Amino acid sequence: MSNMRNIDSIPVSSFMSVNLKTEMADQNIHAACKIMNKNNIGSVIVVKEYTTEPVGIITEKDIVRIIGSSKPSLLHLPLRELMSKPLITISPNSSIKDALQTMQLNKIRRLPVVKEGSIVVGIITDKDVFRAIMENQDLLASLSNEEIFRENKPLLRKLGEGVISDIFPPRSQNFSLCLSLFTPW
Repeated sequence: MSNMRNIDSIPVSSFMSVNLKTEMADQNIHAACKIMNKNNIGSVIVVKEYTTEPVGIITEKDIVRIIGSSKPSLLHLPLRELMSKPLITISPNSSIKDALQTMQLNKIRRLPVVKEGSIVVGIITDKDVFRAIMENQDLLASLSNEEIFRENKPLLRKLGEGVISDIFPPRSQNFSLCLSLFTPW
């Protein structure tokens, strides 16, 4: 019997970030932007007023869409009217493969991790999934046999480019070398 880990055996809880931030649904986009800027994060979980129940998410992409609409009145609307909803979540015991499939199916990059129905315990992002793959060499070696990876080569290459560009400038020799090493598919 093999000890090789596969993408189904690694739980989301192993790679999720527990340092997520929330804001109440009655606040405006400025409040969410302040939280993102202060904490150097790309999203804020929106919670029902005066509770911890998650009801949506505001991401950098949402903010660009709102500002790009050239409608200043949107900046004053409550988050409940601007957030991405319904909130798509995953459980801490779900696998990295489940997370990747959910992100792909819903065309999203962030998944709040929720237990017992409405308790947010973390968030897993596309970069966390990529990190899980890179930190588990057994997993990396087995990926070529995984159907999800064969079907999503362009997505994974784009994800790899994003993570590696955080380390090396795009189009540099080091960037190209790392990309070829980490995304051989």
